[in-house]
Amino acid sequence: MPAPAEPSPRMLSPKWRIAVEGLDAEQRQAILDRMAAVSYDPRQILFDQGEPSDTLLLLTEGRVRLYQTLENGEEFTFGICLPGTILGLAAVITGQPRILSCAALEPATVSVMKRGDFLSCLASIPAFHWNITRLLAILSIESIERSGPMALDPASVRLGKALKSLARPEGSPASHKQTVSGVTQQELAKMVGVSRSWIVIALSEFERLGLISKRRGRITIENVRRFELFLARERNQ
Repeated sequence: MPAPAEPSPRMLSPKWRIAVEGLDAEQRQAILDRMAAVSYDPRQILFDQGEPSDTLLLLTEGRVRLYQTLENGEEFTFGICLPGTILGLAAVITGQPRILSCAALEPATVSVMKRGDFLSCLASIPAFHWNITRLLAILSIESIERSGPMALDPASVRLGKALKSLARPEGSPASHKQTVSGVTQQELAKMVGVSRSWIVIALSEFERLGLISKRRGRITIENVRRFELFLARERNQ
């Protein structure tokens, strides 16, 4: 598989920017040369919990979902990741089995680096080593800040946040609408941690309030700002 080109700046999240901050062109290329591009179809699994943590992944196109399957078979969604996200960083450093699974929500491409190559880059590029150390600290703080509100948010807010993270702008850049497509009600239920029947009722209520409209395979947020204000009120009740 060919080595990938570095993602364009507009597709990068702060996470990858932090990882390569201060590196010169030669050092960046040395890291990219150890990566290979791999493409995934919608709903295809990138990795499963319990698998060996033998690769590091940089998401370059599309969005993916991180989730954990409980012993009773239920799934808990930890987050939806955008291009520029580094996947499996802590696990590949510790060498422990993966604690999360990852699935593509849409056509996705990742740049994959083997664990041995990653450790070699850390050893040979001190600035990269420092950046990764700093990134791990940032991710740890973010995880703590995010876990409390997620646990306390009512289900309606969790559903709204899931829809917002899945939505794409509709029409012109000035449009206030965003659309979610290709996601089933059962998949939404898994992301929110509720039953499918609850999702059906909640979406119908969102539609009754004029927040969304539904048609087969598509959910449209009619006005993003109004939708955000509704979620803020729901969270503060």
